[in-house]
Amino acid sequence: MSIVSTIALSEIKSLFREKIVYSITGVFICMALVSSVIGWATFTTVDSVYKASIVFIHGQGIVGTPANPFHPIPVLASFDNLIVYVTLIGTLLAIIIGHRSMMRERKSGILQIIFSRPVSKHKIVLGKVLGLEVVLGCIIVLTALVSIVSVWFLPLQSISVHDVTHLVFFFTLSFLYLSFFALLGLFFAIVTRSESLALFIPILIWVGVTFVLPELATGLTPTALLNPVTLLQIPPAEGIFSSIQSVISPLSIGWHYTTISGELLGSSFTDSHPVMDVLKDQSTKLFTLFFGIFTLLILSFKYLSNFNPQSDTINE
Repeated sequence: MSIVSTIALSEIKSLFREKIVYSITGVFICMALVSSVIGWATFTTVDSVYKASIVFIHGQGIVGTPANPFHPIPVLASFDNLIVYVTLIGTLLAIIIGHRSMMRERKSGILQIIFSRPVSKHKIVLGKVLGLEVVLGCIIVLTALVSIVSVWFLPLQSISVHDVTHLVFFFTLSFLYLSFFALLGLFFAIVTRSESLALFIPILIWVGVTFVLPELATGLTPTALLNPVTLLQIPPAEGIFSSIQSVISPLSIGWHYTTISGELLGSSFTDSHPVMDVLKDQSTKLFTLFFGIFTLLILSFKYLSNFNPQSDTINE
C-alpha cells in the first residue's frame, strides 16, 4: 500500500471516530429528509386547497374549471431547501472536518513523528485531502440517497430519470462546494498556532462567502440570498453599485453555488434546464469554484512544505 493511500485510510478512520462529525452529519441528513417532507406537504396542501376551491365554485353554479396554477411546479422543487441546508449546515460540517484533520495530529504530536520519517510532505497533504474527499463523498452520497428515496415513496410524487440526472449533478456541485470549505479548514489548521483561531477564521470567511459577498454582488437581502425562489430576481446595476458588482460578483462563490443549484433544481417554478445547458451557461461561475479549490490545495502544499515540526506549538 502506498504512503498516500495509507495516510488517506488513516484519515478516514480518524474522522469517522469523531463524535462531532457524526452529530452534524446526522443533523444534515435529517434536514435533507425533512426537506423532502416539507416539499411534499406544501404541494399536497396547495393541491387540496385548489380542489376545495373547485368544489366551492361548482357549488355556486359557476361554469368552468380554472387550471391548477401549481401543476407546473417541477418535482425537483421539493429539494429547494437542500440548497439552504448545504449552505448553512454542510459547509460548517466541511470546515470542522478539514480543521480536525490537521489540528488533531498537530496537538497529539503525531505530525512530528510522521515528519521524522523519510516521507514527502506533499504526500501527507495529498493523503489527507483524499481522506477528506472520501468522507465528504460518503456524506453527500448518503444524503442524496435519503433525499431521492424519501421523495420516491411519498404520495403524489414521482421522479423520472431526467430528474435523477439533475439531482446527481446538484449533489456533485454540492460536493465540490463543500470541498472548498473543507480545504479552507485544513489550510488554516496548518498555518495558525491557535486552535480556536484556526476554526474562527474559516467560519469568518464562511460568513463573508455566504452573506456579505453575495449581498454586495446582488443587492439582495440575506433572506433572499438563502431563498431559492428569488434566484431569478434581477439586481440593480446603476452607479457605484455597478462598479462594486463587477469586482465582487466573480468572487462570490456562495452566490454562484446558489444560482447554479437553483437552475439544476428548477427553483423558478419552471422545468429545470438541461444539465449541459446549465453547465455551459454557468461555466465562468464553475471555473471560479474550481479555481478556489485549486488555490487552497496549492497553498496547503506550500505551507506544509515549510512547516517546522520542531518549533510547532498549539495554543488553545
